[in-house]
Amino acid sequence: MIVIESKSEVLSVHAISARRPLVVELVGPPGAGKTTLLRLLCQRDKKILPGIRLRKTTYIPFFISKVFYWLPIFLSRYSHSRWFTWGELRALTYLSGWLQVLERRTAIDDAVVVLDHGPIFRLALLREFGPEMIKSRPYDKWWNRVFAQWAKTLSLIFWLDASDGALLKRIHNRNQTHRVKGKPEHDVYEFLARYRSAYRDIIGKLAAHHGPALLCFDTEKQSPEQIAGEMLAAIEVKRNT
Repeated sequence: MIVIESKSEVLSVHAISARRPLVVELVGPPGAGKTTLLRLLCQRDKKILPGIRLRKTTYIPFFISKVFYWLPIFLSRYSHSRWFTWGELRALTYLSGWLQVLERRTAIDDAVVVLDHGPIFRLALLREFGPEMIKSRPYDKWWNRVFAQWAKTLSLIFWLDASDGALLKRIHNRNQTHRVKGKPEHDVYEFLARYRSAYRDIIGKLAAHHGPALLCFDTEKQSPEQIAGEMLAAIEVKRNT
Protein backbone atom coordinates (compact mmCIF):
# COMPACT_ATOMS: atom_id res chain seq x y z
CA MET A 1 0.00 0.00 0.00
CA ILE A 2 1.38 3.43 -0.93
CA VAL A 3 0.90 6.26 1.59
CA ILE A 4 0.16 9.97 0.68
CA GLU A 5 -1.22 12.91 2.94
CA SER A 6 -2.29 17.16 4.51
CA LYS A 7 -4.56 29.19 2.82
CA SER A 8 -5.11 30.53 -0.35
CA GLU A 9 -8.68 30.12 -1.62
CA VAL A 10 -11.36 27.98 0.01
CA LEU A 11 -14.00 26.01 -1.85
CA SER A 12 -17.47 27.43 -2.13
CA VAL A 13 -20.59 25.65 -3.33
CA HIS A 14 -20.62 27.08 -6.87
CA ALA A 15 -19.06 25.01 -9.64
CA ILE A 16 -17.53 26.66 -12.68
CA SER A 17 -15.17 24.19 -14.35
CA ALA A 18 -15.11 20.79 -16.03
CA ARG A 19 -14.01 18.23 -13.46
CA ARG A 20 -13.74 17.68 -9.73
CA PRO A 21 -10.66 18.82 -7.86
CA LEU A 22 -8.17 16.37 -6.41
CA VAL A 23 -8.97 15.81 -2.71
CA VAL A 24 -6.12 15.10 -0.27
CA GLU A 25 -6.18 14.64 3.50
CA LEU A 26 -3.42 15.19 6.05
CA VAL A 27 -3.80 12.80 8.98
CA GLY A 28 -1.78 12.17 12.10
CA PRO A 29 -1.84 12.62 15.86
CA PRO A 30 -1.75 16.09 17.46
CA GLY A 31 1.69 17.66 17.24
CA ALA A 32 2.61 15.77 14.06
CA GLY A 33 2.92 18.98 12.03
CA LYS A 34 -0.21 18.99 9.88
CA THR A 35 -0.85 22.73 10.14
CA THR A 36 2.78 23.56 9.32
CA LEU A 37 2.75 21.31 6.25
CA LEU A 38 -0.56 22.66 5.01
CA ARG A 39 0.82 26.21 5.25
CA LEU A 40 3.94 25.21 3.31
CA LEU A 41 1.94 23.45 0.61
CA CYS A 42 -0.21 26.52 0.07
CA GLN A 43 2.85 28.77 -0.09
CA ARG A 44 4.58 26.58 -2.67
CA ASP A 45 1.56 25.79 -4.86
CA LYS A 46 -1.05 28.51 -5.25
CA LYS A 47 -3.50 26.00 -6.72
CA ILE A 48 -3.81 24.22 -3.38
CA LEU A 49 -7.05 25.07 -1.59
CA PRO A 50 -6.87 24.68 2.21
CA GLY A 51 -10.14 23.02 3.05
CA ILE A 52 -13.79 23.24 2.11
CA ARG A 53 -15.92 26.09 3.37
CA LEU A 54 -19.53 25.34 4.20
CA ARG A 55 -21.59 28.49 3.87
CA LYS A 56 -24.23 29.11 6.52
CA THR A 57 -26.95 28.29 4.00
CA THR A 58 -25.39 24.84 3.63
CA TYR A 59 -24.05 24.24 7.15
CA ILE A 60 -27.12 25.19 9.21
CA PRO A 61 -29.62 22.92 7.36
CA PHE A 62 -27.19 20.00 7.59
CA PHE A 63 -26.57 20.64 11.29
CA ILE A 64 -30.28 20.85 12.09
CA SER A 65 -31.04 17.71 10.08
CA LYS A 66 -28.40 15.79 12.05
CA VAL A 67 -29.86 16.86 15.39
CA PHE A 68 -33.42 15.98 14.34
CA TYR A 69 -32.33 12.62 12.95
CA TRP A 70 -30.26 11.46 15.94
CA LEU A 71 -32.23 12.96 18.81
CA PRO A 72 -35.19 10.50 18.67
CA ILE A 73 -32.75 7.57 18.58
CA PHE A 74 -30.90 8.99 21.56
CA LEU A 75 -34.06 9.62 23.59
CA SER A 76 -35.56 6.20 22.87
CA ARG A 77 -32.51 4.03 23.58
CA TYR A 78 -29.49 5.97 24.82
CA SER A 79 -30.76 8.69 27.16
CA HIS A 80 -28.87 6.97 30.02
CA SER A 81 -25.61 7.90 28.26
CA ARG A 82 -24.30 11.17 26.89
CA TRP A 83 -25.36 13.12 23.80
CA PHE A 84 -22.96 14.12 21.04
CA THR A 85 -20.52 16.87 21.96
CA TRP A 86 -20.46 20.08 19.93
CA GLY A 87 -17.34 18.85 18.12
CA GLU A 88 -18.98 15.52 17.29
CA LEU A 89 -22.08 17.24 15.89
CA ARG A 90 -19.82 19.40 13.74
CA ALA A 91 -18.06 16.24 12.54
CA LEU A 92 -21.38 14.67 11.53
CA THR A 93 -22.31 17.85 9.70
CA TYR A 94 -19.02 18.29 7.86
CA LEU A 95 -18.82 14.66 6.77
CA SER A 96 -22.08 15.00 4.85
CA GLY A 97 -21.92 18.70 3.96
CA TRP A 98 -18.45 18.54 2.41
CA LEU A 99 -19.58 15.76 0.09
CA GLN A 100 -22.42 17.91 -1.19
CA VAL A 101 -20.02 20.78 -1.87
CA LEU A 102 -17.62 18.49 -3.74
CA GLU A 103 -20.44 17.02 -5.80
CA ARG A 104 -21.26 20.52 -7.03
CA ARG A 105 -17.68 21.70 -7.37
CA THR A 106 -15.32 21.13 -10.28
CA ALA A 107 -11.59 21.73 -10.61
CA ILE A 108 -10.21 25.16 -11.35
CA ASP A 109 -6.95 24.85 -13.32
CA ASP A 110 -5.76 21.67 -11.57
CA ALA A 111 -6.75 22.92 -8.12
CA VAL A 112 -6.18 20.52 -5.22
CA VAL A 113 -8.22 20.51 -2.01
CA VAL A 114 -6.07 19.62 1.02
CA LEU A 115 -7.97 18.82 4.20
CA ASP A 116 -6.54 19.05 7.71
CA HIS A 117 -9.05 17.56 10.17
CA GLY A 118 -10.79 16.02 7.19
CA PRO A 119 -13.07 12.96 6.86
CA ILE A 120 -10.59 10.37 8.17
CA PHE A 121 -9.93 12.48 11.25
CA ARG A 122 -13.65 13.02 11.88
CA LEU A 123 -14.60 9.38 11.28
CA ALA A 124 -11.82 8.35 13.67
CA LEU A 125 -12.93 10.92 16.25
CA LEU A 126 -16.49 9.62 16.23
CA ARG A 127 -15.55 5.94 16.22
CA GLU A 128 -12.93 6.14 18.97
CA PHE A 129 -14.31 8.85 21.26
CA GLY A 130 -18.01 9.12 20.39
CA PRO A 131 -21.00 8.41 22.67
CA GLU A 132 -22.57 5.01 23.21
CA MET A 133 -25.03 5.73 20.41
CA ILE A 134 -22.33 5.02 17.83
CA LYS A 135 -22.90 1.33 18.61
CA SER A 136 -26.45 1.53 17.24
CA ARG A 137 -27.51 0.01 13.92
CA PRO A 138 -28.67 3.38 12.51
CA TYR A 139 -25.27 4.89 13.24
CA ASP A 140 -23.43 1.91 11.78
CA LYS A 141 -25.51 2.18 8.61
CA TRP A 142 -24.83 5.92 8.36
CA TRP A 143 -21.08 5.45 9.03
CA ASN A 144 -20.69 2.79 6.34
CA ARG A 145 -22.53 4.91 3.78
CA VAL A 146 -20.47 8.02 4.46
CA PHE A 147 -17.27 5.98 4.59
CA ALA A 148 -17.98 4.48 1.15
CA GLN A 149 -18.61 7.94 -0.29
CA TRP A 150 -15.32 9.30 1.06
CA ALA A 151 -13.46 6.20 -0.14
CA LYS A 152 -14.44 7.25 -3.67
CA THR A 153 -13.78 10.96 -3.07
CA LEU A 154 -10.33 11.02 -1.48
CA SER A 155 -7.39 10.68 -3.85
CA LEU A 156 -4.39 10.82 -1.49
CA ILE A 157 -3.64 10.51 2.21
CA PHE A 158 -0.49 11.92 3.82
CA TRP A 159 0.08 10.41 7.27
CA LEU A 160 2.36 12.54 9.47
CA ASP A 161 3.75 11.12 12.70
CA ALA A 162 6.65 11.28 15.17
CA SER A 163 7.71 9.55 18.37
CA ASP A 164 5.46 9.87 21.40
CA GLY A 165 8.13 11.87 23.18
CA ALA A 166 8.40 14.41 20.36
CA LEU A 167 4.61 14.73 20.09
CA LEU A 168 4.28 15.19 23.85
CA LYS A 169 6.83 18.01 23.79
CA ARG A 170 5.16 19.73 20.82
CA ILE A 171 1.69 19.52 22.35
CA HIS A 172 2.85 21.02 25.64
CA ASN A 173 4.98 23.75 24.03
CA ARG A 174 2.62 25.10 21.36
CA ASN A 175 0.14 27.90 22.00
CA GLN A 176 -2.98 26.01 20.91
CA THR A 177 -5.15 24.37 23.53
CA HIS A 178 -5.71 20.62 23.35
CA ARG A 179 -7.67 18.11 25.41
CA VAL A 180 -4.46 16.39 26.60
CA LYS A 181 -2.27 19.46 26.98
CA GLY A 182 -0.91 19.51 30.52
CA LYS A 183 -2.11 15.96 31.21
CA PRO A 184 0.21 13.28 32.70
CA GLU A 185 2.56 11.58 30.24
CA HIS A 186 0.76 8.23 30.48
CA ASP A 187 -2.59 9.82 29.57
CA VAL A 188 -1.11 11.58 26.55
CA TYR A 189 0.53 8.37 25.26
CA GLU A 190 -2.72 6.45 25.68
CA PHE A 191 -4.58 9.16 23.76
CA LEU A 192 -2.03 9.06 20.92
CA ALA A 193 -2.26 5.26 20.75
CA ARG A 194 -6.05 5.42 20.43
CA TYR A 195 -5.83 7.92 17.59
CA ARG A 196 -3.25 5.87 15.72
CA SER A 197 -5.34 2.73 16.15
CA ALA A 198 -8.44 4.46 14.79
CA TYR A 199 -6.49 5.86 11.83
CA ARG A 200 -5.02 2.44 11.00
CA ASP A 201 -8.45 0.86 11.11
CA ILE A 202 -10.04 3.42 8.81
CA ILE A 203 -7.11 3.60 6.37
CA GLY A 204 -7.02 -0.20 6.25
CA LYS A 205 -10.70 -0.25 5.34
CA LEU A 206 -10.08 2.41 2.68
CA ALA A 207 -7.37 0.21 1.14
CA ALA A 208 -9.78 -2.72 1.09
CA HIS A 209 -12.23 -0.50 -0.83
CA HIS A 210 -9.50 0.46 -3.36
CA GLY A 211 -9.51 3.91 -1.82
CA PRO A 212 -6.86 6.66 -1.82
CA ALA A 213 -3.11 6.12 -2.00
CA LEU A 214 -1.15 6.62 1.21
CA LEU A 215 2.28 8.16 1.96
CA CYS A 216 3.73 8.23 5.49
CA PHE A 217 6.20 10.79 6.83
CA ASP A 218 8.19 10.98 10.06
CA THR A 219 8.27 14.68 10.98
CA GLU A 220 10.97 13.99 13.55
CA LYS A 221 13.39 12.70 10.90
CA GLN A 222 12.50 14.89 7.93
CA SER A 223 12.21 18.66 7.75
CA PRO A 224 8.88 20.28 6.81
CA GLU A 225 10.48 21.55 3.59
CA GLN A 226 11.60 18.05 2.58
CA ILE A 227 8.19 16.56 3.34
CA ALA A 228 6.36 19.33 1.49
CA GLY A 229 8.52 18.68 -1.57
CA GLU A 230 7.67 14.97 -1.57
CA MET A 231 3.99 15.74 -1.06
CA LEU A 232 3.93 18.17 -3.98
CA ALA A 233 5.67 15.61 -6.20
CA ALA A 234 3.05 12.99 -5.28
CA ILE A 235 0.25 15.47 -5.93
CA GLU A 236 1.72 16.31 -9.34
CA VAL A 237 1.85 12.64 -10.27
CA LYS A 238 -1.79 12.26 -9.26
CA ARG A 239 -2.76 15.35 -11.23
CA ASN A 240 -1.31 13.78 -14.35
CA THR A 241 -2.95 10.36 -14.02
